Amino acid sequence: MEYAIRTENLVKRYSNNFTALGGVSLRIKKGEVVGYVGPNGAGKTTTIKILTGLSRPSSGHAYVNGVDVMARPREALRTIGALIEVPGVYDYLTPHEMLTYFGRVYRMSSGEIDRRIKESLELVKLSDWEHKRMGTFSTGMLRRLTIAKAILHKPDNLILDEPVLGLDPEGIRDVRELIRHFRNEGMTVFLSSHLLAEVAEVCNTVIFLNKGKVVSSDSIENIGRSIEQRVVNVKFLRPLSAEETQKLRAIELVRNVEVEDGVARLWYDGKPESSAKILRLLVSSNFDVVSYNVESAGLEDYYVSVMGDGKKGN
Repeated sequence: MEYAIRTENLVKRYSNNFTALGGVSLRIKKGEVVGYVGPNGAGKTTTIKILTGLSRPSSGHAYVNGVDVMARPREALRTIGALIEVPGVYDYLTPHEMLTYFGRVYRMSSGEIDRRIKESLELVKLSDWEHKRMGTFSTGMLRRLTIAKAILHKPDNLILDEPVLGLDPEGIRDVRELIRHFRNEGMTVFLSSHLLAEVAEVCNTVIFLNKGKVVSSDSIENIGRSIEQRVVNVKFLRPLSAEETQKLRAIELVRNVEVEDGVARLWYDGKPESSAKILRLLVSSNFDVVSYNVESAGLEDYYVSVMGDGKKGN
């Protein structure tokens, strides 16, 4: 199968002996919308910079539409549109002027440039601002404009690094609608984000990255099924000591624990018999249990369970 985006054992080390990526292998099918999720320092932006030719891996390979990004960058990058980190713009330019420049970089004809500028600006709801100076634009407008730049040459693949960072709720909604539009058009979208609710809204698949390694990957549908009733809220008679917390973590079937004051959240496999056994083990271990409630978990709970104690990143 030819994947839209594929990486083979990507490793990125820096001169200070810091390893940003420790062997990342990705498989993203054509037409998928994939969320790339992890804490700060996990390696998300490093991966994206390698995929877009802005950084070279220490070892491993990255392919876009089957083309090696390092060996044949022009051919690979021709099929990519990208928004990486906080984009810089020239305040004195208009969207028409900026997009015309990039159209020429893409070697588009004058007629094609004008047509695509109008189509792209209409899609991101900036048609009325085509000839206005960008220095007057809000953060949300600038973000939508940079997405218009990314899709100007009609790429097969769109790579977005934190596309809703710093946006207000209306801006987040606008970007969400754009991504859904791209998905409906059959475009492959690979996006990193800290907002798990947004990932759940627009993505087909989620890849979880921590400390430079992929720790989990699955479809939103499968994750939804697997996280049903994975969390137990346990209230104790008094706050737990450090020794009691460690004892709690060691209980069979408990995968991860969060403790605050006298309440603990326990992650487990979701099976009713497992929940019953955990309660028996708590009582037999002399924990003073006041209440024991099973709740349905969400994507954030799944995130905590797969990241474990390392969820805060580097």
